Amino acid sequence: MAKEAKGKKRNFFQDLISSIFGGGDPEAVKKRMLKNIAKNLQKSKFHFYKPSSHEVDATLAKFFYDIYKAISPAQLMFQNTTPNAMKSMVINSTLGEKQLEAVETLSENSINELAKKMKIKDLTEKVNESYELLSAEFSSEKIARIDLLYTKLVQFSNFCQYDFYFLLKKFDNSIKEHNFSAPPRFQNINGTYIAEDLKNFMAVAWGMPFEADWEDVFKLMRAVKGVEPVTLTVWKKILVRLRGLRDRHVLEMMVQLITEDPAWREVPKVEDLHIADDYLSETKKNMETALAQLKAKQTAGKVDSLLTQVFGTTEIPGLKNYNDTNSSVFTRKDFDGYLYAEPLSYLKQFLLEYTKKDIRELSDILLVRGDWANQQLATPMSECFHQLMDIAERIITLDNRMNEEGGEIGIKLKTLLPRSERDKEARNIIKTLLNDANEAAGSMILLSVQQFVAFDRNLKMCLEDFVKQPRSELIMNWKDLDHFAEGKLKDMCVDVYKKIYMFVQLMQTFSVELDEE
Repeated sequence: MAKEAKGKKRNFFQDLISSIFGGGDPEAVKKRMLKNIAKNLQKSKFHFYKPSSHEVDATLAKFFYDIYKAISPAQLMFQNTTPNAMKSMVINSTLGEKQLEAVETLSENSINELAKKMKIKDLTEKVNESYELLSAEFSSEKIARIDLLYTKLVQFSNFCQYDFYFLLKKFDNSIKEHNFSAPPRFQNINGTYIAEDLKNFMAVAWGMPFEADWEDVFKLMRAVKGVEPVTLTVWKKILVRLRGLRDRHVLEMMVQLITEDPAWREVPKVEDLHIADDYLSETKKNMETALAQLKAKQTAGKVDSLLTQVFGTTEIPGLKNYNDTNSSVFTRKDFDGYLYAEPLSYLKQFLLEYTKKDIRELSDILLVRGDWANQQLATPMSECFHQLMDIAERIITLDNRMNEEGGEIGIKLKTLLPRSERDKEARNIIKTLLNDANEAAGSMILLSVQQFVAFDRNLKMCLEDFVKQPRSELIMNWKDLDHFAEGKLKDMCVDVYKKIYMFVQLMQTFSVELDEE
């Protein structure tokens, strides 16, 4: 019985202690923590909140109003300044005269203007030289300095653009934005109205480097804007006041009491922004894009001109299946598509429309009716013609294979494409099929160019031999051949030579793609 009485006595004292101090009851612990927070807040010199009435004192509004009034010109300035403009401000402030000239040369407008006076090749060299001059200036030390300056400028901008007006209007509904002619009449308000505003303020303010040297930021604004929207002296005073709030956790304690959440903490987000490397990458990308557009425009103009000279029109029908329209089905799903649809359609048209007619007619006269001093001399020219005729048939065969209704490759592509987004194996097979088709198309274009060049070379020899009459060395019966051609043999040779020459030039406008093959 004595032991039982002793146990009851111990439980009595435990219950008594728990009733006084709250024991393990979470709600009691929370209240005790909030009570301690309220005591600590009262001990600070900032009496912005009254826990007993849950009111925020008007003196807090006065604190924010003084800051708002001081930074208001800067707020207006940053509202009209884009992030890209800020980056340019920082970058350009660190460049010398030669580097600034290089930046100007690398702009799209400058490149387009220079293109009116220079050849693309020379322009490309000049632009690349300007970029090398610019990039050489960016040492690791300078990059670090640029990034730090930009980080501080962004932090200053974010702070200035905090919506002080929205916060202050809750204390005095009559105040006007950026109007400080009349003194405000702030009233105490319930803390719940501004809890989120205080959190948002701490999010932009507490991450700032209070101990940093801000001279370079204000020097930059003076140089770019001509004036200081806020003087450095005033800004330093603001930082001192803010640091006092931050170090004493005044606003945090207010939020904890207002929201009754003693565990709430503001974790400052310390920014470390990097723009120098991105600036160089973006500059290079933009200059390359501008040059590529100029080259594409020039190529398109050259292609149209050559098409007109070769075919008399720029409207050349595409192949039935291996064409740009069908290619887009694949490029939309990030496949290469039909890389040589355009030049292959030109090649087919030239082979069928011109080679099988005019070149065949001339070949029949020279190679069949011509009396060659050595028949072996005619063989290369004859082989070129037959190779070209064979390529015409191969193009038709490839095009038919791409038919999705009955072509060997086309049917496979049509079947696999719907599965390509979820089936890696299907995607790989499509890539292989497209690659095989493109390799076949590319090889036919390359081979045809080689054969046309060889044919023209032999044709030029024939022309030179024609004018040597009567001391010709290749063909012995030029007079008979000319009579057979109704006296127009030389003109026929010249016309064919020129037409082939222009067509080869047309094919060479696609040489970049062909070289990648």
